[in-house]
Amino acid sequence: MRTLLLTLGLLFLFAAPAVATEVTFDRPTAGMGVGQRVTLLTRITNPGSEPTGSFVAHLDVVSLTPDVTVDPEDWSSERSQDVDALEPGETRELSWPVQAVAAGTFDAYVVLAPTVGPGPVLVTATPAHLEVAGRRELGAGGALPVVLIMPVLLGLGAAAMRYRLRGIR
Repeated sequence: MRTLLLTLGLLFLFAAPAVATEVTFDRPTAGMGVGQRVTLLTRITNPGSEPTGSFVAHLDVVSLTPDVTVDPEDWSSERSQDVDALEPGETRELSWPVQAVAAGTFDAYVVLAPTVGPGPVLVTATPAHLEVAGRRELGAGGALPVVLIMPVLLGLGAAAMRYRLRGIR
């Protein structure tokens, strides 16, 4: 029984279609702040000797920071793009506009899925690492000391100027 399963497994392994597509990003990392935009470029190459079929390229963003959820539709409005068949040695570039929505550490990656053909053969790019810095915002917590101290300092400054002007005359 083991021999039969091993033989069937090897047959499926060798019968699976070879993947002749490489997917890479133009940069391994990108740093930005919340609300900033960046364009990621993806190069899709056919290094094989046979033409590929057509693909759907799909961008996804995942959080590597605990407690930060990601809604990929908020990060990019263009998440899926059609890719026509690639001839041997041909390279295509796809651009992905990405806007940082939350602070944290994220990975953006592209998956190619064939639109026609036997069985699912997925090709995934090495992710682009996104470091998103938070935005510092003033809160009302520190406003009371400023509201109390600033008028006093302005009054003291005005009194000092008046005293100095009287001393000059």
